[in-house]
Amino acid sequence: MRKQKRWVIIPVTTAVLLALAGCGGQDTNTSAAEQTSSTTAGEQVGSGNNSTAPAASQGDAGGATSNNSTSSGDVSTTSDTETLGTKTGSTGTTQYEAGISDVVKEVRSQAKMKNVVVPTAFNLEKGKHLGAYIETNTAADFQVNFYATDKALPVNDSSLSSSSGLTPLASYEVKTYKDPDSTGIFPETDLNNIPQEMTVDLGHGIKGMVEGAAGSQYLTWMEGRWTLQIRSVSEDNMNNPGIAKKMVEYLETHTLPAPKDKGFVSVNYPSGGKSVNVVISWQNGQQIHQLKTSLVPNEALGIVASVK
Repeated sequence: MRKQKRWVIIPVTTAVLLALAGCGGQDTNTSAAEQTSSTTAGEQVGSGNNSTAPAASQGDAGGATSNNSTSSGDVSTTSDTETLGTKTGSTGTTQYEAGISDVVKEVRSQAKMKNVVVPTAFNLEKGKHLGAYIETNTAADFQVNFYATDKALPVNDSSLSSSSGLTPLASYEVKTYKDPDSTGIFPETDLNNIPQEMTVDLGHGIKGMVEGAAGSQYLTWMEGRWTLQIRSVSEDNMNNPGIAKKMVEYLETHTLPAPKDKGFVSVNYPSGGKSVNVVISWQNGQQIHQLKTSLVPNEALGIVASVK
């Protein structure tokens, strides 16, 4: 015997109310999925790196502020804002930075010198981290050595002290003098009337002076209050004009700090020409700022251009 079907009749008014209440199972699940997706996307955006590129200091030795591109001999001016020890990289480049902004911030916070300025950008190889050790720290004198390390280290880690024997990536110093002119750091150079046979065109309307003395050859030129000089051993036949032209071109887009008095860039190639010592000095009143490094000239210029 077949069972009779039983029908439940719902009044029209009740059916309409249920529909308006959104009781459909499929619609409810879709809404929940969309809400979950929206929350996840929001978390990803919130955890991203929002770093920006600081502009280089304005000065007399260059034109526009430095850009973000990384090229051979260039120094990226991107300061990351991630936790110390992490690495970020730009697609298509080998430029990696590990907590550079964190190191710079910590160095500044420990400095006893009022309103001290320090380099803020370094060209680090893939997998390297920036380390720093403050060698001198008084209200009148400040010196910090920067290193490229294999792992992230806190500022002033004992393994980075001068007694460790490690070679700094760069050494930066600000020193106060009673008489800055007595230091002999800034040579007196007159490039107003260079003899034709000693003149070399470095591009962008800049003329340099070539001269030789005691087995060395020199190329000197000026940009604003800055004097720049390349020295090499004569028998090495270094292409000083070629190196100078690259530096002049670099300074068209990377601006050195404007010295209130004078500045000097010394590029010295020891015998053989396979290494280089760069010293960049500038005077502001009784203070002399100085960067020393064995990096190629344009990398050294980039570090100084980032000082702020």
